Amino acid sequence: MANDQPVPTWRNFWAWGTVGAVVCFLLMSAAITLLHQNPMDAIMRPTRVTAILGLALIFSAAVAGFSNRKRPVAFGTVRNFLILNAMGIIAFLLGLSGVRALALTRPISASEMFAAATGAILVVVGALGGLLTASVRTDLNLVEDEVAAEEMRERGQLFLCSFAWLFACGLLLIGLSLGGPGGLLSAAVAGSGALVLVAILTLLKIAAWRLQDELGRTLSHETGNMTFYLILVIGGGWALLAHLGFVAAPAPLDWLTLFTVLMFAAAIIVLGRRKLLTR
Repeated sequence: MANDQPVPTWRNFWAWGTVGAVVCFLLMSAAITLLHQNPMDAIMRPTRVTAILGLALIFSAAVAGFSNRKRPVAFGTVRNFLILNAMGIIAFLLGLSGVRALALTRPISASEMFAAATGAILVVVGALGGLLTASVRTDLNLVEDEVAAEEMRERGQLFLCSFAWLFACGLLLIGLSLGGPGGLLSAAVAGSGALVLVAILTLLKIAAWRLQDELGRTLSHETGNMTFYLILVIGGGWALLAHLGFVAAPAPLDWLTLFTVLMFAAAIIVLGRRKLLTR
């Protein structure tokens, strides 16, 4: 009889934690350099900045180690980890550079910042998802779960439509945050871009709907219902408090960002209720 030996997850924890610490160190160095500062001076200087950077390094190492503790340490897994994190780092640096460039032109409101940040996250997720979907048909294959990889091969068109939808939705929020009176983009340019992106989102949604099976369409209906109730409770509660003078009234861009965030929150709730987030 074969005896199941416990997996030495503590070894994986320390190995992945080391990899995560190296990636975080490179990210912090690149960000400090982008801000036109000396990385070693910022790290070695005995100030609060040093403590914050140190805590961020420890936290990132712990997160990387814990989240990958059951993942074998091999050439393929480390390669995939580095590729995906490199894309995330590049996206972060581009976003940081864009925010700095925008801040130099005019003050950025909280509504614009939140909309741009939400849009940037959607763009990164959409781009990474598209890369993962495309990689399963190549020798690169960044998806290590064979069941998930096979599903992505069989339903590649649906996955690509979904990730393209996320990408376009993120671009819409970013464009709107940069447009309007006094914005980096004129109202005409931002409005025209928004109309084009809304048309693309509509076409992608129609295409995805046709590619979905019965379960997917049921989940879509349930997500729509859950989104309505979340908007009613959270958005309606915010509007009620603003009407009574307890908080500031939401700006139009706040509503657009809120709709997007609550839609994805509703999707997570629906998937969690059906226990589809366990794998």
